[in-house]
Amino acid sequence: MPNLLVVTGATGAQGSSVIDALLAANPKTPWKIRGVTRNTASPKAQALTTRGIEMVSASFDDEESLRLAFTGATAIFAVTDFYEPFARGVGPEKCMQIEYERGVKLARAARDIPTLETYFWSTLPAARDLTGGEVGVPHFDAKGDIDAYIKSDAVLNPKAVLLLTGVYASNLAFPPFTPVYSRAAKQYILPLPANSSAHLTSLGPVTNIGVTVAGLLEYPYPEDKVPAGPKGGRYVHVTTGAYPLQEYFSKWAEIAGKGKLRVLSISLEQYGELYGPLGTELGLMIKFFEVAGAPRTWGTVGEGDVMVDARELEGVKGRLVTAEEYWAQENWDGY
Repeated sequence: MPNLLVVTGATGAQGSSVIDALLAANPKTPWKIRGVTRNTASPKAQALTTRGIEMVSASFDDEESLRLAFTGATAIFAVTDFYEPFARGVGPEKCMQIEYERGVKLARAARDIPTLETYFWSTLPAARDLTGGEVGVPHFDAKGDIDAYIKSDAVLNPKAVLLLTGVYASNLAFPPFTPVYSRAAKQYILPLPANSSAHLTSLGPVTNIGVTVAGLLEYPYPEDKVPAGPKGGRYVHVTTGAYPLQEYFSKWAEIAGKGKLRVLSISLEQYGELYGPLGTELGLMIKFFEVAGAPRTWGTVGEGDVMVDARELEGVKGRLVTAEEYWAQENWDGY
């Protein structure tokens, strides 16, 4: 009887990366994969079905539907999407509430599955905690609050692996992070609400999340990395490195054949005026990286937690794709 991995958000970027990585790691994988989506009739869901993935319908707002989708699971990959309600014009505080409630429903449903051995939760840095309350980032802190809930659950927490992710390398194609060419300056300019020496933590491409999950299914979380205390969390930092902002975006410009690029430091208010509510949300993220410093200074995420760099894990090291490698594979002619 094969083990069963249940992947939530199976048709999304992270969920599909997990499915792709597991199938690529071993086409005859001993793992059966079940994908969870809202609409099993969608083209993306149907495409997964043709690849042999069992697709089931469930809603993050319906805990019982999640519990049914998780039935028999050996491992679960769980992810929530702050930007789904945000894109509909819902304010950041309400989005945090929606995401937290969905994350808790996922956790409660998973806790009740007697066959469950590993619960992979895709998360982000808890900005308020890591900056002593100086900077709050709604789409970070919603997930940080879900972390706290998971770590408070004596049944689920020992099975949980919290995947702390960084900034997608593909974000350069996203308007607030797309540099613009200045004819007067004869170079690309990227306004950001932080000092250009602030460190940004790069995930590389989103596929690295799938690579990490596949590696941890083959080689489980190291037994010698044990949290201190019952409420400590087991974190894996899924990253290919931390870069000063100027260095990170200059590397892109060089690889993309754009010549010189300058990161221009502006205020958070000005960034919000340029890009609206999305600019404010993403600007807070950039400000967090400035205030929090490089990840090596963070220590553990919370009291009693442990954090392992994915690049050090057996089954993952040597397999992650860097931002530079990803950029070199893409066509940036239209930017």
